Amino acid sequence: MDVVDKFFHSILNLPTLPKVVQEVILMLDNEDVDLGELGARIAHDQVLSAKVLRMANSSYYGVSRTIKTIPDAISVIGVSKLRTLVIASGVTGTFTTLPGLDINRFWRHSLVTAAVAGKISQELKKPTETAYLAALMHSIGQLLIHIVFPIQAAEIDEECKGLSVIERKALENATLGLDHCQVGAELARRWNFPEDIQRVIRYYADPLDKMACDLAPVVFMAAHIAFGLENLEESAHIAETLKPEVAKALGVDRIEWIERIDSYRPLIPEAESFL
Repeated sequence: MDVVDKFFHSILNLPTLPKVVQEVILMLDNEDVDLGELGARIAHDQVLSAKVLRMANSSYYGVSRTIKTIPDAISVIGVSKLRTLVIASGVTGTFTTLPGLDINRFWRHSLVTAAVAGKISQELKKPTETAYLAALMHSIGQLLIHIVFPIQAAEIDEECKGLSVIERKALENATLGLDHCQVGAELARRWNFPEDIQRVIRYYADPLDKMACDLAPVVFMAAHIAFGLENLEESAHIAETLKPEVAKALGVDRIEWIERIDSYRPLIPEAESFL
């Protein structure tokens, strides 16, 4: 049993997703979806359907009329976006409180990162749904580390203030013998997310690793940009502090990044509305 397996073996009650969310995850690799069945399953869960409708009516999705039913949501925003909303709702609702951790702040950053990753992937003509979901879960391993190692996790959080994700990952490995990327990827596997999402989570902090897929740099950049936007940093400063080799891998120069970062700012209130 390797260190990650031992880690998960120590969790007595591994967080699980609602059944309807699990079913939607299994549909991610299946474009031949029975929309009527999908809508009925979502509508049956009143809490989930209410949250999905609230998300679908946000200006982020640019809908010109009020969406009142799940079938409306399917017809207006499409099955791909609906699946994303259902999964986002389920994932963010799985961890609602952890001692010593500001869970709202955690999910706020995750949702802003997901929104930015979705926009970047759209601009670069990469799989938007995959980028959004992988970015939403990019740091979810930190939550499990807080469950298993609460004292060490709090110390790592304190020491990592102002440090990069690369430095955080190194500190986690030095302290715990594993890192949040490994833990998050394994959780995604156990939750039956597609392998490409697992790989993005596993390698987003090492986006140029030969094992990383081409969305890893997108999520890496999105997380950095989201942090800057949340802290009200100037777009030029955020662009200046982007890791140059990762920016180069995406084929976007610094001037263009400044313009794009400016366009991402309206994503923050929309992401916050999902909480």
